[in-house]
Amino acid sequence: MEIITLQQAKAQGLKRFFTGDPCCNGHICERYCSNGLCVECRKVVGAKHSEKRRQEENRHPFQHKILSFINAYKKCDHRPTWDQALRAVENRLSADRAGFSVYDPEYPCTHGHISNRRVKEGMCVKCQNDAGRARIKEKRKNPEYKKADSAKSLRYYHDNKKIIAERRKKDWRSGKIRDRQYEYYKKNKSKYCALTVHYQMKKKMHTLSCVPSKKFISFYKKRDALTFKTGIQHEIDHYYPLQGKTVCGLHVPWNLQIIPASENRQKHNSMPEEFYGANHTPPIWEQSDVR
Repeated sequence: MEIITLQQAKAQGLKRFFTGDPCCNGHICERYCSNGLCVECRKVVGAKHSEKRRQEENRHPFQHKILSFINAYKKCDHRPTWDQALRAVENRLSADRAGFSVYDPEYPCTHGHISNRRVKEGMCVKCQNDAGRARIKEKRKNPEYKKADSAKSLRYYHDNKKIIAERRKKDWRSGKIRDRQYEYYKKNKSKYCALTVHYQMKKKMHTLSCVPSKKFISFYKKRDALTFKTGIQHEIDHYYPLQGKTVCGLHVPWNLQIIPASENRQKHNSMPEEFYGANHTPPIWEQSDVR
């Protein structure tokens, strides 16, 4: 083969030149004027690219998503198999096509939560809720933020009382509230036991030994009759609360009143002057009603 330098090849408008010297890989052949790569080396590189393209054409269409799902569990003891990751990816894509906001991956998250995940972020709902609560808890350590947040919540409640009441009724009828309360009770049994015993002991301490239990019967009879007559749940309330902040009342007949359950929930442990106003008349206890 005739020897021709790079400058001569470019002057003649040729695409290749030949020096007779071997390349870095030992090939003695023509080279390209554009990049100086020999023809044999170019064939080897082209063969590698062709093999890579064939592998990409034969791989699973969700391979990248599946490997990303598996790699998220690198630091965990439990790692999903290929089939488990494939099902999770397919469930997410199906939920996205259907317009759902969450999907079931059929596999616990990196923290072990068996919960749905967000279609958009792929984050576990339980982890997201825990992270949000932690952020709010950290923010509420600031007194100014806590005061502003409480005021905002109170404004929202007063502006949307009817909507909130309808939502609570709907949740109560469907059983959501009862289920949440029961789940909370199961997780905090010790807390409920402590509060119940504390209230019973406080009630016992605030009950006069000279007042027999039969004097309270008439109140419960009146309560049941009033509930049956009006169709509104009524409860027995301590006019001066047993656990007031400034004054603690007694568990005696002349400190009891029958009021609607909703009013009793709002009154809680507040003093009557604060809840009813300064000119409110306390209830009158009639001894003649006792049988």
